[in-house]
Amino acid sequence: MSSDRGRGFTLLEMLVAITLLAVMAVIGWRALDSMTRTRERLVDHDKRLDTLKVLYGQFQSDCEHLTLPALLQASPVELAQNQILMVRDRRDAGSPPAWQVVSYRLDGNTVVRAASRPAMSRNEVQNAIQSMRQTAATTGVQLRPLLPDAEQLSARVWVEPSGWLTDTGRIRAALQQGSAAAAVGASDAQAGLDLVAKTVAIRAVELTVLARMGDGDVPRQFQKICTTGL
Repeated sequence: MSSDRGRGFTLLEMLVAITLLAVMAVIGWRALDSMTRTRERLVDHDKRLDTLKVLYGQFQSDCEHLTLPALLQASPVELAQNQILMVRDRRDAGSPPAWQVVSYRLDGNTVVRAASRPAMSRNEVQNAIQSMRQTAATTGVQLRPLLPDAEQLSARVWVEPSGWLTDTGRIRAALQQGSAAAAVGASDAQAGLDLVAKTVAIRAVELTVLARMGDGDVPRQFQKICTTGL
């Protein structure tokens, strides 16, 4: 009788073993590829969240330094499609008036902050606002990209005591009506300005952005409400 102890693997057994190893390799590669893609998406998502935090932080700073309507003798906020203009108060204590016009606007698919040169007079402020209304104007303007993959930008303003307003004309009207009402009975111009500051002011500004947090993601809405301190 012959012994089977020295018999090797048959061709069929080798093919089965190779097939099993190939299947295991494909499964392992797919799992590793899935983990890598997931990690890349998470890293990209975290980066976009960081840029969103930077946007909100800068917007909060601009809101907190919003100038008084009575001091500017005009509305410090102007709303347009995919754009919001604000006038910052850059005065130091005991220094002459100084302002800066900033805007948040949609440039293509990126939310951009534009800042004008410091303005020392109301006429310079109006000229800066006029220039900022033209999104293509870049002369003397500092541009800073903040948030990519954005599809829409909108804003609204809380005017005391009118409430939330989304139209520049209504904002101006609310401020003018409040100023007129506050000025009644004032003993002098300075007293009138003090009354205006107390009775009518922009209390808060809300910024809403529709953006994607990753490639292939559905656009989501992000809102930031900041108080002006006025």
